[in-house]
Amino acid sequence: MARKHTQRIPGRQASKTTLLIVGEGPDDQAFIKHMNQQFRVENPSVKPTIEKQSGGSPGNIITNAARKYGHLPFDQRLLVLDSDIPITQQDYDKARKHGYRIILWAPVCLEGALLDVLGEKVDDDDAAASLKRRLHPLLDGTHTESAAYRNVFPKVVLEQATNESVVSVKNALLQEPA
Repeated sequence: MARKHTQRIPGRQASKTTLLIVGEGPDDQAFIKHMNQQFRVENPSVKPTIEKQSGGSPGNIITNAARKYGHLPFDQRLLVLDSDIPITQQDYDKARKHGYRIILWAPVCLEGALLDVLGEKVDDDDAAASLKRRLHPLLDGTHTESAAYRNVFPKVVLEQATNESVVSVKNALLQEPA
């Protein structure tokens, strides 16, 4: 009996989930890109677009992201913001209206979350600037470049991380339940 051969249709690719992740600034974008580089082999069915805003209040970041990316067709949208400035219910509602889910870096900010991953003590009342001064010297280069995070946050460290915000971003990239 002859084998049945399946034909592959040229130019046709498997469907990918399109994911938009918007960070508060260039640090967020660099770290999330680094995280994506560590895990993209594990889930090639996700096509993330990782962008940044230029800081400001959560409301401004949400408004700007909605304006800038609202016309683009993404399956999922995620905003990753620092938790040092409280987000109002109105801001959460605005984000939801535009299809965004919000993840807050905790404690305090991205740097606080990353120091927590490294096992360093971080208090909720620490200033973001002091956390930046503690983390940035540990990095291998400029904190706005994804390569700077490579040696301090290799895949094994990210896999073992228990920080809720870091785990939430990782789960979004891997399309695992939050």
